[in-house]
Amino acid sequence: MSIETMWRCRFRVCRSNLLLLFLILNFLTASKSLSQSPHLDALVNGIHRDLPAIYIPNLEKFPFIGIQDLADVLDVRTYYSEKARKVILYFNNIEVKVTAMNPFVMVGNKIIQLPIEPRYANGDIYVPMPIFLNVVKPLFQGTIRLVTEEEKVTVAPEVTQKEPQPVDVTPPAPAKPEPKPAKAIKKQPNLQGVQIDEKTNGTLIRIKTNTVFESSHINSRITRGWLYIDVYGGRVDPKHFQVSHLGGIVRKVVPVQLSQMAQISFRLRGEITSRKVYVDQNSKEILVSLATKEQVSEDVLKSLESEKRKWLIDTIIIDPGHGGRDPGAIGPTGVKEKDVTLAIARYLKKLLTRKSHARVILTREDDRFVPLNDRTRLANYEQGKLFVSIHANSNRSARVNGITTYFLGPAKTEEALEVSKRENAVINYEKDHSAYADYNTENYILLTLAQNVYLQESQELAALVQSEVTKRVKIKNRGVKQAGYYVLIGASMPNILIEVAFISNKREEKLLRTPQFQRKVAEAICESILKFKKKYEKEI
Repeated sequence: MSIETMWRCRFRVCRSNLLLLFLILNFLTASKSLSQSPHLDALVNGIHRDLPAIYIPNLEKFPFIGIQDLADVLDVRTYYSEKARKVILYFNNIEVKVTAMNPFVMVGNKIIQLPIEPRYANGDIYVPMPIFLNVVKPLFQGTIRLVTEEEKVTVAPEVTQKEPQPVDVTPPAPAKPEPKPAKAIKKQPNLQGVQIDEKTNGTLIRIKTNTVFESSHINSRITRGWLYIDVYGGRVDPKHFQVSHLGGIVRKVVPVQLSQMAQISFRLRGEITSRKVYVDQNSKEILVSLATKEQVSEDVLKSLESEKRKWLIDTIIIDPGHGGRDPGAIGPTGVKEKDVTLAIARYLKKLLTRKSHARVILTREDDRFVPLNDRTRLANYEQGKLFVSIHANSNRSARVNGITTYFLGPAKTEEALEVSKRENAVINYEKDHSAYADYNTENYILLTLAQNVYLQESQELAALVQSEVTKRVKIKNRGVKQAGYYVLIGASMPNILIEVAFISNKREEKLLRTPQFQRKVAEAICESILKFKKKYEKEI
């Protein structure tokens, strides 16, 4: 090889190395520039909106944005399936379905293939921009343009990236199918009504349901003075949808059934500064909290305070079972149920008076007979907010033991039916039975249904009492049950009946007659009532 040829080869290698070095420097400079601009500026209907972006190695030319962020900017509702990693954007009657790691996007009945597939990160699906903007821009009723620091131009139609084209293919199935709610016409509505409560710092909307919806199935948005709540899988009958306490910031409610969801629309009177939507697992309500700039008037504040006081647990009725000529159950050594229940009730009254600052009333203060309907009549007359009836259990078998707490309702077990029959037999000691003449099956059902408004609270209180008592006195937990106790019928408040132990069991009869055991039971019931009171009043 000649010297000239050698020099030519060395020159070529050197030139290639220099070119490679130049490309690497260019790439690093571009990467550095991208990392310094993690946000995109979108101009939507003339208003600047910020879009957080992420950048993927080897695809730095295309910033990715979260599809939920884009939906918020475009003010369109969405449905997101975490399991399938699929999201649906609703542009009026057209659905856009996007699946993570799948380049095929469904736009209505058409399938469009993206040159870059969407990605999944941070619990959201990210789509490449401006590619995906070209897909949804024709569906958006308004103007949108993407603005960069280098150039202030509309991006969508003028991008150099190849325009997505429809292709005749079927998209791959997702890992797990998204839920498919049944058509509303085939099933009963699961959205029943709305209650609107005006608070000092805004308005609370309670959407009544008979099922617990996942938070991801609920979407909210505000457009042109309307608040829209979309419930995927929701079913609503607009004719029978009940609206109560309409007022405050909300001046109109319009329920609409769509193909895959129910939409509840609220016409607003003023500006909302913030909103929060969450699901109450206990009440099965969808709660929408709206904060407003407007100050609540003094009259409204006074009215709210007065209304709040009505619901405070400021009067507690304690009912010692039996009394007077009715001894209740009698233990093997002669201990009478009426004496045990009165002793526990007296301890409980002292504790509650000292700790709750509520007014505590006993249905009987001494050993006297009080008819069952007079006990609930007294509770309602005194405007009681809780009714707790104390009893001791009994069974033909001396071996049966334990504690049970009951709330009003049809007996679900033979044991509950048997116990309620025994406790209801107290009417045999009453001179006039006419007050119970209507307690046949049909009327009993109607009476218990009338108290269903307090059913959940009664069940919660019963669970608290059962848990606390069994924990403190170390006696078998027989659970919380329903039964048809006459003494609970008519008490217009949360009400329970506790059978603290079996007086027919020798060991438990011995416990029932001791002051130490009686105080422990009273302390446990007191603690349960205080916990219930705190939780209940916190929600007012």
